[in-house]
Amino acid sequence: MARRRVFRTRTECPGITTDLGLTSNKLAIVGRTVTLQKSATNSAIAVCLDGTVVGHLDAALGNQVAIAIDRGQSFRAVIVNAYPIYDANWKRTSAHIDLKVDYLLEKGQPAIEIPKVPVAPTEPSHHVAKSFFTNVAGVTFEGRQRIIARCSVGEKLILIRDPNNRFDKGAIKVMRSNGEQLGFIPAHVSRGDHSSGLAFQMDHGSEYQCRISDITGGADGRSFGVNIEITEGQDFDGPLSTAKTPALSKVEPAHNSLGWFLFAALAALLLIIALITHNWF
Repeated sequence: MARRRVFRTRTECPGITTDLGLTSNKLAIVGRTVTLQKSATNSAIAVCLDGTVVGHLDAALGNQVAIAIDRGQSFRAVIVNAYPIYDANWKRTSAHIDLKVDYLLEKGQPAIEIPKVPVAPTEPSHHVAKSFFTNVAGVTFEGRQRIIARCSVGEKLILIRDPNNRFDKGAIKVMRSNGEQLGFIPAHVSRGDHSSGLAFQMDHGSEYQCRISDITGGADGRSFGVNIEITEGQDFDGPLSTAKTPALSKVEPAHNSLGWFLFAALAALLLIIALITHNWF
C-alpha cells in the first residue's frame, strides 16, 4: 500500500515579479498550488505558477524528484509562505517561496531526502552592532498625524512585536515612551518569520533601539512622515549624525537684522528733525 509522504523546501523564484513586501500580495500567493515539471533536456525541475516557470528546485533535490517523475510518481506542491528578496540597497531582486510537497510512496521506493546544508564550526568573534535607517509605515491612520506633530528629531522610540496582528504576523509596532503609536516597521524590513527579517531576530532574542532621525512633510497640507534609525544592541554608540530640523520647529526669520537697521535709521532721522526744529544747528 502506498504511503503519503511530505517534504518542505524553499526555492528562489526570479519569475515572481509581484512585490511580496505588501501584505495583500503575500496573502494572495500563499496557499496557491504550483506544478513541478521535469525539463525535457536535463534533470532540472521547474516550479510553474499559472503555467509559467518562476523558478527551479535545488539541483540535488531536483535530481531526486526527476527520477521519481520518470518512474511515474506525481507531486503536489503548495506555497505555504513567500518573501521578497532585496539587495544591499533594499531594491527587490527576486522572491523566495516555501513549498509543502506531498507524494505517494510505494513499498520499496526511496523517499525524497532534503539535502542538509553543512554548518561550519563557529569561532569566537566580536559582535559589531548594526545600524540602519528606514521609515515608519501607517502614519496616516488612527490619528497618528497629531501624535507625530508632538514628536521631535532624536526622540527615542520603542519597538514592540505584534504577532497577533490580523494583517501581518510579523508586524512590529513603533511606539513612543508614553504608549502612543506612530505606526509600524515596513513589511519589507520586518519580513515575517524570514530569518533575515527584523521580526525573526526580535523573536529570537535580539534587542534593538530606535530613534527618530527625521520628520518630513507637514507643510502645504502634506502629511507628516517619520524616518527612524534602528541599531542592534543596548543603546546608540553616538549622537544622531543625520538629524534635521523637525517640521514644526520655529525658525527665526532671516529679516530680523534688517528690521533693527531700519529702526535705528528712523530714530536717527527723528532726532535730526527735533534738533532742526529747536534751532540747535
